[in-house]
Amino acid sequence: MRRFVPGLGVGVLVIAAASAASAEPVIIKCTRPCTAVIQAVEQNGGVVTHRYKYVNAIAAEITTSALSAVRGIAELGAVRKDHLIQLPNEVAAQRGAPQWAQVDATSASALGEAQIRALASQSPDAYTVNNSAMNLTALHAGGTLGQGMRVAVIDSGLRPNFPHITLDGSILGGEDFVPDAPGFIDAANNGHGTFVAGMISSNVTFGIAGTLRASIATHCPSCATPVSPTVSALPVMGSAPLSGIYALKVFPATGGAPESRIIAAMERVLELRDNFDSGMPETKNADGSYSALNIKVCNMSLGGVTLYAGRDLESEVAEAFLARDIVLVISAGNAGPSGATGGAPGTAFDALTVGATSSAVHERILRDLQYGLGVGSLYRPFGGVQTAYFSSRGPTADGRIDPDVVANGFASFGQGFGTAPGGLDIASGTSFASPSVAGVAAVVRQAVPAATARQVRNALMLSANRSLIGDGSGANDRGWGHIDAGKAVSLLQTGLVPDIGGLPGLGSPSVQLNVLFAGIVASHGNVTRSATNLKPGQRFEIFYVVPKDTSAVTVTVSNVVPGAAQNALFGDDILLTVHSAKTSAIGEGDYGVFAFTKGGTFTVPNKDFKSLPDTGLMRVTLSGDWTNASPISATVSISADKTHTPGKSAQHRIQEGETYVYEFVVAPGTKRLDAELDWDEDWGSYPTNDLDLFLIPPAGAPNFAGATLNAPERTGLDNPTPGKWVAVVDGFTVSSRRGDKFGLRLVLDGKVVKLE
Repeated sequence: MRRFVPGLGVGVLVIAAASAASAEPVIIKCTRPCTAVIQAVEQNGGVVTHRYKYVNAIAAEITTSALSAVRGIAELGAVRKDHLIQLPNEVAAQRGAPQWAQVDATSASALGEAQIRALASQSPDAYTVNNSAMNLTALHAGGTLGQGMRVAVIDSGLRPNFPHITLDGSILGGEDFVPDAPGFIDAANNGHGTFVAGMISSNVTFGIAGTLRASIATHCPSCATPVSPTVSALPVMGSAPLSGIYALKVFPATGGAPESRIIAAMERVLELRDNFDSGMPETKNADGSYSALNIKVCNMSLGGVTLYAGRDLESEVAEAFLARDIVLVISAGNAGPSGATGGAPGTAFDALTVGATSSAVHERILRDLQYGLGVGSLYRPFGGVQTAYFSSRGPTADGRIDPDVVANGFASFGQGFGTAPGGLDIASGTSFASPSVAGVAAVVRQAVPAATARQVRNALMLSANRSLIGDGSGANDRGWGHIDAGKAVSLLQTGLVPDIGGLPGLGSPSVQLNVLFAGIVASHGNVTRSATNLKPGQRFEIFYVVPKDTSAVTVTVSNVVPGAAQNALFGDDILLTVHSAKTSAIGEGDYGVFAFTKGGTFTVPNKDFKSLPDTGLMRVTLSGDWTNASPISATVSISADKTHTPGKSAQHRIQEGETYVYEFVVAPGTKRLDAELDWDEDWGSYPTNDLDLFLIPPAGAPNFAGATLNAPERTGLDNPTPGKWVAVVDGFTVSSRRGDKFGLRLVLDGKVVKLE
């Protein structure tokens, strides 16, 4: 529905509507078969792109007229944007050092069942490289290696000829969901999916030499076996090394995938399992696909934004996985270290969401490769296991602990990113912790075949090892703890593991109340807190209330007191991060400040923070730098600056689908135009509403900079064109029946334009 604003004519409304939406990709909830909604889309120039089978929804490219028609027959909140989920890659560099490396290797050879069992029995330290501290050796030594287990991997597809997954026939087949792509297995595919698949099912040894060989000999002498004076054999094994991989490609070689496509791939996994359960044989088709497959585990090393954690459409699909006896394992995301940074579908109630840890052995080897043998121990003096600084944290916006479990995701060994099939990649990210746990789930299911997917998920959480992580991490860092395969099997064998799905959080409309349910008390006003004796990698966090009309938040770190022993390369310090109020994964986090500091004052917004501070709960996090040698203490002070241009141009209550259109005049010689839109149910609310702001100049292209996930939305222009402008406020997602209240501020050279 489009609403007229008094004093404005039809011509203005038409221009605004045409500019605001012409072919918007959306997901529409509707009761299957969604006949009326599909007709409304197609009869008004739209195109249906997906008709879902397991959830009541369709996806479409929708026109403005179709949008109005659909909203006329669909229930409130049924239409939502089809957000693009970016392909996660290796974690970006920090301290000038990338968290990945590539190194030459030779003589790749597959390990058979007998060899793996012997390795697990005689050389358990060899498991340190990829299966660190997951308690897999006894299961592997006993012959439980994932034989016959089918694991679906929804990712970027596979690249051919990488021996870690091709030598033993680990690849069952796959499907390509990317239009006009070369196929689920092709050299042009992004290497992310190939690396992920290897964390589950690789079973090879590589010949290693040079710095890598010497570093492993120093930090993990039993991890590799010398075969000559200059070469050692390094086993690189997945957690379920004899399992089969079914690859569902959703990501192109570069860029992201719409959420609608990812949901379609999730539904395909469910369909394959349903077909198998209905009696269809596991027959491979000519294109590498199957029509039926007994999939027991699915891994998704991906995630994106959600406005309604646990209750969005991807979460509904996740529920269907447990209902069909499939364990769904999802990476938590790389948006840490601040809290409330997990994304969908990892925030689903029924997912098994995996964060990343970082062991000293892995980081020391990586730094030796980057900076020279011997530097690793200096770079990472703390010898304990940490929650990796980049791992997304909880709680969710509805007040649940997040992630569920953790596993090593720092400097994992594998293949797929490099161009040489004989080379080894070392990469970091929760993307690589998740498949390790997916492989564990497969092995556990093999060991206890009578256990349901719900029981396996619950056992993996209930048996997780909390004491292994030595940096003081809490539940919102490491969930239930580090994955422990052996204990999970033992627990399942007792027959006492509950066969229930995931539990919802408090789920009140207030995020502040929800996080209180998770044990977090929000702060506001002028705040001063002391963080005492933070271990290397340990966090101290303040959820800070950012009220409306806040122009800036100032954070001061003072009284920084490091321990007696410090990092020999660059000393000990505090890692200060200031995350916006967005309660969801936004890439690698929506940080206004990400700084290693020994004290100083920081202001949000800064030159890199384009919008005003999002209203809601900002997270101010002090971490003992993971490279510190000793505990460190500091004081943090926070204050909000409300020296904002006073007054509003207009205020109204808005319903979903309504559009308010305003004309205003920019006089010749105007130097600056600022437009700002705020609303009540912002990132401090659960669910979060999404309003958009568009500016249409007298001539030229409309400005869509205010159509983002920011709250408030803000657009600023220097030397705006003189003449009659139009501001459009669009209620794209307004979830409550009572609507939401917005405020629009248009400012010309520091003066608020009054519209009503």
